[in-house]
Amino acid sequence: MTFKFRKRGRRGTRAGIPILLLGLAACVVAVLPGCGYTRVLRNRLPQPHRVEDDMVLFVYEAPQARHVNLCGNWEDNNWCGTQGTGRFDHTIGVMQDENGDGVWEIMVPLQPGRYQYKFALDYGVRWEPDPNNPLTVDDTYGGHNSVLILR
Repeated sequence: MTFKFRKRGRRGTRAGIPILLLGLAACVVAVLPGCGYTRVLRNRLPQPHRVEDDMVLFVYEAPQARHVNLCGNWEDNNWCGTQGTGRFDHTIGVMQDENGDGVWEIMVPLQPGRYQYKFALDYGVRWEPDPNNPLTVDDTYGGHNSVLILR
């Protein structure tokens, strides 16, 4: 698209400003749906919470993912095996998206304590902290781990 501007008096220049602003607003509206901020506004999910005596429900939205694991520092998980063996075990902490809506869930038995966790997408290719949990700590790899405190 090519724009040609004619030299006009002061009045003509001002008349083009609303059209320019309208065009800019249309561009912003077209780009925002792909932005991560709109996902938070669209579907804010609950933080991990107890659903039964010792069961904790973790929920994560990842409609683009083919496989999601919950990885953390508790004994039965050991960061999806990476802490014990150094290799990612895709069978540990497997989350389910039973209805195909992109919201993955898992229930984990956890006793009171302080835990760190992340979500591993597509067999450990990408690790993400919980966007619905503002409590984080440095993961010593240039990112953050989410923190869960159970009483």
